[in-house]
Amino acid sequence: MPTNKTAKKGATKVAAKPAAVKTADKQPKKSTASLSKELSGEQLVVENLSTLSSLVGTLSETLDVLVQKVENMAYHLIATEEVLAEVVSSTGLDLARVNARIRAKISNGTEKQGDPTRSIDIAAAIASPIAKFKQ
Repeated sequence: MPTNKTAKKGATKVAAKPAAVKTADKQPKKSTASLSKELSGEQLVVENLSTLSSLVGTLSETLDVLVQKVENMAYHLIATEEVLAEVVSSTGLDLARVNARIRAKISNGTEKQGDPTRSIDIAAAIASPIAKFKQ
């Protein structure tokens, strides 16, 4: 019985939190509406342009972070490919088995809808002893 009472208390607390969030969301809308009545048309335009400018700046910063993450992923992929190519060249590889495993994994993961061609080509490029980049 004490377990049920604690569960009910926890449920009550969880229910109380979303209600507080909804109230907080409604308050800024009312203050914005009252501000728009007090400001002239030109002031609203200036305020909106300022807000948009701030949002564009935030979006720009976010895009910069995402580009840095993608670059980091690319560096990791290139390094991994080169390490794998070195391992393959020294240990050997049954490319037919690799291709079969790629086909099976893509088939199972996409309910036989995916095309494994690109993955097979990438595996062949990694396993190839020929230099990938001409300098």
